[in-house]
Amino acid sequence: MILSLTEYFTQKIYKQLDEKLIMYNQGKRYGQIVFLAGGAGSGKGFAIQNFMEGEKFKVRDVDEWKKAFQEIDKVKKKYPEVRGLDLRKPKDVFKLHMFVKKVGVKEKTLKMMLDDLVRSGAASKGTLPNIIFDITLKDIGDITDVLPQLKSVGYDTKDIHVTWVLTNYHTAVQNNAGRARVVPSDILLKTHEGAAQTMSQIIKGKLPRGINGAVNVILNNRENTIPWTDKNGKPIKTSAGGIIVKDFTYVNLKKEGKRFNKETDVQKQIYDWISKNVPDTALKQIDEPEL
Repeated sequence: MILSLTEYFTQKIYKQLDEKLIMYNQGKRYGQIVFLAGGAGSGKGFAIQNFMEGEKFKVRDVDEWKKAFQEIDKVKKKYPEVRGLDLRKPKDVFKLHMFVKKVGVKEKTLKMMLDDLVRSGAASKGTLPNIIFDITLKDIGDITDVLPQLKSVGYDTKDIHVTWVLTNYHTAVQNNAGRARVVPSDILLKTHEGAAQTMSQIIKGKLPRGINGAVNVILNNRENTIPWTDKNGKPIKTSAGGIIVKDFTYVNLKKEGKRFNKETDVQKQIYDWISKNVPDTALKQIDEPEL
């Protein structure tokens, strides 16, 4: 059967969208770094659990450190700065964020972990751990600040990947309102604006030097995630109450060690996703790709 050009590209896109589990370098258990981008409330934790092999990765998430400081203070009364903060109040969330930033726990814990890898000889043994950096990527420095350290301990450029969890901004606002930790609305907006602007540059092929892994975009809206259902059509849930995902939507824009996919239909599809899901304020600062 001879396909028209349009049919060929359409089938190619659908084939990409049908690959329903993101596996970095064919699912290797060691040596993979993933920078997982997305504004606050975009569901990155859900994506880790359901769309990729999260069990193979150590996850670096600043929110977990915030919880840890509060728990430590409850037991040891060591951090009065975080005592009594109500994380349903955006002002208190901001205070906790600034405290963690001042302490520098993100930088210190990364240095400790990488120093341990050097001492253990993990690179020569081929046992460098898979790590996910759960970030907003509102600034490219979220990546470039740590790349030299990762490379210095032995992570290879083709094993360093970027995945964007793109969620409709209005959905993220609703998600944020229902969370135990409510991000201030102005900060929430900035995280989505920044992620959209940074990722729009990466999608155009402007990856930071030192990254040559895969680049993926996940469309993480409710209607794009299909659960397994029982005979009555109701979603089957785990013991923890979460759904079991049967299908989700994503596009791979770059494979490990390869060039970016510049096919017109793929680029157009991605821009369509961006235009329908990012804040209007961000869209005004993003140029439509030249097709």
